[in-house]
Amino acid sequence: MTGKTALVIDDNGDIRDVLRVMLESAGLQVDVLPDGIDALELKKWYDVILLDLQMPVFDGQRLTDYWQLTDPAILRRVIVLSGFSRLKVDQETATFARVAKPFDYATLMRVIGECIAQFPPDAASGESHV
Repeated sequence: MTGKTALVIDDNGDIRDVLRVMLESAGLQVDVLPDGIDALELKKWYDVILLDLQMPVFDGQRLTDYWQLTDPAILRRVIVLSGFSRLKVDQETATFARVAKPFDYATLMRVIGECIAQFPPDAASGESHV
């Protein structure tokens, strides 16, 4: 996964740190944000976005709803991480996947690999959105 980029959006600093270390050890370049409000306007392409569902200001559900309205293609790169789900079954299909917390390292890395693999190597340069 060397050269690929990841964005982690989670209000829990410990989880952000753990995910950053996991992803960087797999060769990904990682950015982190503490809340969904900080991700409304993405400044660059991310091959995968790990999104916590429960956050105090602008939670993952609100962010996915926003992206669904403004740039639904982003949702194909989003993996929702959550200890519980407010998502209805029909809403879960809007994102690439959902992984329950606490997550298993091997399972999460497999899902991240599958998410990244769905795009050709030059997808970032050919997309009209970030």
